[in-house]
Amino acid sequence: MFLNQLWNAVFQVFLFSIIPLVWWLITARKKENFFKWLGIKKPESKNGRSLIFAVLITFLVCFLVGEFAVWLGGIEDSAAVASAYQGMGLAALPSVLVYAYIQTGLSEEILFRGFLLKRMSAKFGFVTATIVQALIFGALHLTMVWGQVGIVMGIVIVIYPMIPAAAFAYLNEKKANGSILPSWIIHGTLNTLSALIFYLF
Repeated sequence: MFLNQLWNAVFQVFLFSIIPLVWWLITARKKENFFKWLGIKKPESKNGRSLIFAVLITFLVCFLVGEFAVWLGGIEDSAAVASAYQGMGLAALPSVLVYAYIQTGLSEEILFRGFLLKRMSAKFGFVTATIVQALIFGALHLTMVWGQVGIVMGIVIVIYPMIPAAAFAYLNEKKANGSILPSWIIHGTLNTLSALIFYLF
């Protein structure tokens, strides 16, 4: 099971990185390293405490938004984890960590905050880019449950991921000098907690 999950995770990161890689090869290969261009670099801040505080606040807000969405309509954000690992307890933890931090966390941060946000910010400004990437991020979550929920719950499923998407954008670009590592850590941790709380026990 673990090796299968690892393969799926690596494949999804590769898949989500294809468009950014092609874009970088065409537009920025001679200007900047691919990983730095995506924001896969050490976070830099004038005030380390301020960055840590921003990470903690972002984590707390995103966690509470997710919990509120679950309470509001029984949304189960990690449905794939639910079906695959239900009742396995801590034996599933290695696979869950790969799913949470690599398959979903890393791949989504590369595509949405590393690629879309940065490229759109350069063209349309930070606020517009943040809103657009958050809308796309929310819509992606809806596609996973399309046809299984009503209109009201569909709206909730689009809106609730938009809040973390906007918070991640602000954290990365305004507090961590463009690094996507803070949002990746938070994203993976939230997905892990979701799996542990709702599915493993």
